[in-house]
Amino acid sequence: MILIEETEKDYSKSQYHTKKKFSSYFDKYRFFIISYSSFGAIILILGIVSLIITGAYPCLHTKCNENATCYNTPFYADCVCNYGFAGDGRDHCDECGISYFTQNAIETGIASVPYSWPATGIFEFMYRQLAKVEHQSVLLSDFGACGAVLINRKTALTAAHCVRTEYYYFDWYYGKNYLINVTLNNFHPNLESIYQLYFGINKFVYYFIDLPHVQMADIKEFIVHPNYNKETYENDIAIYHNKAYFAGYGSSGSSYLNLDQYNIKLDVYNNSMCEDVQTNRTKNWNVQFCAGEYDTHGNETGQCHGDYGSPLYVLDEVNGKNKYVATGLLSYDVPCDVEHSPAVFTRISSYIDWIVENSRYYF
Repeated sequence: MILIEETEKDYSKSQYHTKKKFSSYFDKYRFFIISYSSFGAIILILGIVSLIITGAYPCLHTKCNENATCYNTPFYADCVCNYGFAGDGRDHCDECGISYFTQNAIETGIASVPYSWPATGIFEFMYRQLAKVEHQSVLLSDFGACGAVLINRKTALTAAHCVRTEYYYFDWYYGKNYLINVTLNNFHPNLESIYQLYFGINKFVYYFIDLPHVQMADIKEFIVHPNYNKETYENDIAIYHNKAYFAGYGSSGSSYLNLDQYNIKLDVYNNSMCEDVQTNRTKNWNVQFCAGEYDTHGNETGQCHGDYGSPLYVLDEVNGKNKYVATGLLSYDVPCDVEHSPAVFTRISSYIDWIVENSRYYF
């Protein structure tokens, strides 16, 4: 009992000396301890404030292109090219609608001045596969071509129905049509082996004849509008992302068909002019419009419009300059010999938000 009491006394005495020593140490270095603690607290507060400012106003420390505007989003500065320009908003914002050649489009349609429509291109589909038809394997092939319009260095627009996901094969032996799905195979291990985009051209692109100044791009992916209706062709629009930038000319393509690029001046019709165009397709004039050649100079027939997916341009003032602005994509029409040749176009302005969201440089 005595031993325990003495031990408790010794412990209390030791604890007292420790507290006294610590108190003496604290008194001696009070100024430094308080100073360093205050400095640390200030640094912490400044860090928190800086983090809040950085998160709320990231544009304060972000450099956008001179032709872009910065928009603050939480912890990300969104550099968006100004109206009339296209690009990533940081490294480049290219001026749209520039052509160094005068367009010669007239009502009757003639070959265009070479390279006078630099944003207009050709989207081609070339496909082969070994398919099982009935009880035999058959080597099948299919080809298609559509127009396209380049909207920035990596993105192009065309008609959604130009994205071939299936095609029909007629077998003469069985006398039947077969619906064949387009899939990757040994001939086509990736998308770029099936689809190609060509710009900077004034002739149809194919094989055997060299075409200078052709700019060719591999397809990285395509996005068909989620509400596209393949029966009515409503929302007939698709976006293509290219693997590389389009920047000037330099590559070559080939063609065995001497088909020049043609341009023609169209009239935008009252929508009633297109009510009889492919009557099996329901019209929605909120996202479509009608155009054709009303004045055919005494001819009883109209004119051919060109490839589906090809853009229709209107002359408009953009930032004080007259430029040709793509307003529509050819969706479907009537045969070339129909008077006034009315055609239905997809109205691009109805899809601006969807196009902007899916044509950014985030991929």
